[in-house]
Amino acid sequence: MKKLIFSLFILASLGSMAQIKLGLKLAPVVAANRAKNDAQTVENDGSKMKFSVGLIADKTLSDTYFLSSGLIYLPKRVAFRDASGTIEEEYKLQYLQIPATLKLFTNEIAPDLKGFLQVGSALEILVFNEEEDPSYTTVEKFTPIDIPVILGAGIEFRAGINTTIFGGVSYQRGLVNVVNGAADGFGDLQLRNTVLSIDLGVKF
Repeated sequence: MKKLIFSLFILASLGSMAQIKLGLKLAPVVAANRAKNDAQTVENDGSKMKFSVGLIADKTLSDTYFLSSGLIYLPKRVAFRDASGTIEEEYKLQYLQIPATLKLFTNEIAPDLKGFLQVGSALEILVFNEEEDPSYTTVEKFTPIDIPVILGAGIEFRAGINTTIFGGVSYQRGLVNVVNGAADGFGDLQLRNTVLSIDLGVKF
């Protein structure tokens, strides 16, 4: 009986793994942020191009629905200035992102080619932060996590029996104020991340 239960467990595990496609993703991203305080004297100070890379996993729920997750390295930045121009600071942030999104696929729009929409969220863990210049001291401590809303769209092309190439764009809007401690006079500073990503990759 024990051998039978063990065999059934192994078969169930293999069946579950067969429904999961693993892949690699490389994404040029435009990282920016939304900045504000109660007096409305601070504003966002532009955006920068960065590169994200990671592992992804898509699990089949049905013929057209997939649950997508993974582990992704995602660099960001926060930059702000005050209305008078006396304060202008930038900080580098690096996260490990664990997405939880739903992908909805269309029927084939061409041989081996499908489109998809993607919606969901993610848990992002801050692994590194650094001021662009040592003289920047307004932000004393950053929040250790971020939680963005993720919206995206793209296409997938089946290039072989087990190989799929994909490309798309996604918009990620952070919900958490990344400032967890600020210098005197900036206790009400709020900085929230925004990322526009061009997602390119391959699944096996």
